[in-house]
Amino acid sequence: MSSLLPLKPTPESASDRDLEPQLVGFEDESAERILSAVSSTTARRILNQLYEEPTTASDIATELDSSVQNVSYHLDRLRDADLVEVVETWYSEQGREMDVYAPTNSALVLFAGVERATPSLGTALRRVFGAVSGVGAISVIVHTRWAAPTTQSPQVRDTVVQQPEPTVWETLVAFGTGPGGFVLAAGVFLILSFFVTWYLGTYRHTSSYTESV
Repeated sequence: MSSLLPLKPTPESASDRDLEPQLVGFEDESAERILSAVSSTTARRILNQLYEEPTTASDIATELDSSVQNVSYHLDRLRDADLVEVVETWYSEQGREMDVYAPTNSALVLFAGVERATPSLGTALRRVFGAVSGVGAISVIVHTRWAAPTTQSPQVRDTVVQQPEPTVWETLVAFGTGPGGFVLAAGVFLILSFFVTWYLGTYRHTSSYTESV
């Protein structure tokens, strides 16, 4: 009788998980732990196997013609160095759980004598959103102050006809065509310009360097 448990679903690859490369300088705190974890030829073969395809300790042992105990030992060291992680659980035909291991990054690069890696793309995007939010708050303040009614004499106030409350669309149009909208548009343009310049000059350069390695 066939098992009702999902035995081996296809795990996501590093590209499917949208991982970023990990750049580690020799002077970084994690460098010694990483170098120790990959000092063994077996450990490096295991890590290379996981970059090709996430899999279990038993399948790695079969592929490398090694014991499961030896592979598990190196996997534990690689996990302690934050180089691999458990991403899924498979089940044997007997229903025994088997951890599926995969790399924590799209590529591992150890470097010395070059500039340190800049913040990740995710961190940069969070900073962009924060800056846009700040510009938005400033533009609202500018619009509010600009649109504030000027003080009128009593005679003029008596003759002013009460105007109906503007609709949401009219408020947005007034904001977009006023000084607040100008401040918002100019601020967002400058922020995006800086971000694109950083991305093309740094992140793409880092990715190209990683691929060449």
